[in-house]
Amino acid sequence: MKHTLSLALAGLFCASAVQAFEVTGGSLSLGYSSFIGSSPATDVNKLSLGSSMEFGLSQQFSVQGDFALTKFNATNLDNTNFGLHAIFHVNESTSVGAFIGRDRIEHENLNYFGVEVGHQAGAFGTEAFLTIAKDGGSNGTVIGVKGEYSLTDSAMLGARFDLLNVDGADAAKFAIIGEVAALPGLNLTGELGQARIDGIGSEAYVGVGVKVNFGAKRGATFDRRSIIDLLPGG
Repeated sequence: MKHTLSLALAGLFCASAVQAFEVTGGSLSLGYSSFIGSSPATDVNKLSLGSSMEFGLSQQFSVQGDFALTKFNATNLDNTNFGLHAIFHVNESTSVGAFIGRDRIEHENLNYFGVEVGHQAGAFGTEAFLTIAKDGGSNGTVIGVKGEYSLTDSAMLGARFDLLNVDGADAAKFAIIGEVAALPGLNLTGELGQARIDGIGSEAYVGVGVKVNFGAKRGATFDRRSIIDLLPGG
């Protein structure tokens, strides 16, 4: 009898744990971006495969995990990214989070951490973040803000601005972004922007991709925070 009761309690505990770690949203994306200027220094294009998955711990708390693989053709560099977010949902419209992550570029690590906030008001959505990056004895910062407007249930138009200062390399970019549903559950994404990089100047870039969201309509609550994701485009 005691053994049976122990098994029953163990089963109840496992069932509760599974229910508590319910997948609430996520996404899988494939993207390509490239500078389109004539400067040899910006003859860079990037192919990236990324995913995010969010688990609800309670009605207000959740955790989000990120993973991405990135390939740069001109430099022949590969990057692997891992990220983790702790998220507090203030209400149905506003969420705040703290995150940590690592970009691993050709066996070298770039660690980062930061804070983020997102808000949805009807058709308008905004997101902002502050990242502190550490590479050995060097520190850097990234500040970003993004705004989106849902034109219809299947189309979005927005803009983003990112300011980078990592290991003495300053860069800033502004872009118009868009997303449209091509098939149920499958979205096409686009980005057209201008990046200014110290020592190189300003160059235009373009990005295109496909994205699959599951769970919540927008997928996971926050974007990935990889430093490498920012250039040429996200």
